[in-house]
Amino acid sequence: MTEPRTVFYVPEDRELIVYFEWEGAKGTHHCEGSVRGPGGQFATMSSFDYVAAQPRFAGYWKVPLSESSPSGNWIFESRVDGEVAGQVTFQVVAFTKPADLVKERPVPSAAEIYKQATSASVLIEKLDDKGRVLRHGSGFLVTDGPVVTFFRAIEGATSLRLRLADGKEISSPLIAAWNRRQDWAILAVDSKSNASLKVAEGKTWNIGDHCYWLDIKTDGSHILSEGQIVGQQSPQDWGERISVSGVYGSGAAGGALINDYGEVIGILGGVLPESFLSGFSSQSDSELVYATTGGTSVAASLLPKTVPASRSTLQDLWSKGQMMPPITNSKYILFGMLSHGEKIKGKKFQPGEREQKVTFQRSDASASALLHFANSENFKSTTVIKLYDLDNRPLATGKTEKLNVSRGELAERMWQLPLSNLPPGIYRLDVEVGDGVAWRQFFKLTD
Repeated sequence: MTEPRTVFYVPEDRELIVYFEWEGAKGTHHCEGSVRGPGGQFATMSSFDYVAAQPRFAGYWKVPLSESSPSGNWIFESRVDGEVAGQVTFQVVAFTKPADLVKERPVPSAAEIYKQATSASVLIEKLDDKGRVLRHGSGFLVTDGPVVTFFRAIEGATSLRLRLADGKEISSPLIAAWNRRQDWAILAVDSKSNASLKVAEGKTWNIGDHCYWLDIKTDGSHILSEGQIVGQQSPQDWGERISVSGVYGSGAAGGALINDYGEVIGILGGVLPESFLSGFSSQSDSELVYATTGGTSVAASLLPKTVPASRSTLQDLWSKGQMMPPITNSKYILFGMLSHGEKIKGKKFQPGEREQKVTFQRSDASASALLHFANSENFKSTTVIKLYDLDNRPLATGKTEKLNVSRGELAERMWQLPLSNLPPGIYRLDVEVGDGVAWRQFFKLTD
């Protein structure tokens, strides 16, 4: 489609192409087309059978035009397997085609979008102070060179390692801009690559729009996924989120959500407050994996229009309290949970009788944090419990206690957490063993 438009000029325009994309079952489909002129003239176009190897498939028809083609609005209708499968309207006018005719924007093919998106993709490795990889994430180059990703791709990092699609590696780039709650970050890189993606200007998407994103296979290669925008959320102070009809792996988070024109409309990721509450079931050596329902993206319209000239290091973000430390000592923990307080209506509970909870009321007065420590070997260390709000601000720190664990013996520790003086909200509880976080749990407090 070299010149997409809806108005055609006779006799200069001799032919137009009507193109449809459909989504349906894999297999053979019978496709038919018909066209109706402004005076009710009806003509059946050619039909064909198409063997669809994927749910998304396409077809097109050529409609001839001549001096005798009636002026006015025409309707072209497609049918697939006997069912109406879409209509387009176009206008035929008996005028000379304007010399300054503004062309409608061309729509790139899926193959073109895949090529551009993969060439602009960036692998981001988050490293700890020992140089160990905490997680793999994604990012993408945008016009004028910076790399855009989601904030979780850099949070808790001591250093970063970026790998561009052309093989170039960049170590610990400076941070040009970020927003922890909105979950985006812009990394200042000195890249000479011509590969980049354009960020759509403003909010250009609507519910039902088609979209693309890159997922990552286990071997590191990219696959192009597609779906529809099916929802949106705008929690106060958290920015707009886009929900799509598909999911992506954790390694793809930070990549681009792309519209049909190949423009970036979102950043894959965007954890929301309630999502933190489901993270307790997925602790790893590096971090909690927060559950989401379906695919979520941060709206690209949240990004600044121009990249600030100032730059920050990862250490600057640590000093500003923007960084949540990674979970590095989970090997010491066998099991952990939050539950109700020690006393409820005068009854004492044994650990096995407790119910795991992540939502409490202020009337509960207190909550209990119960940890069972791994006892496959003897070890001595220290442990301390710390409370933070959702913006990573420290609220309370317990007393540092000695921890002695003997091989084969039950080793547990329970802390009481007063709740009545805390305002409603979502909080984070960290238990440190030795020099690192060993266990983490978010919980919600309501009135």
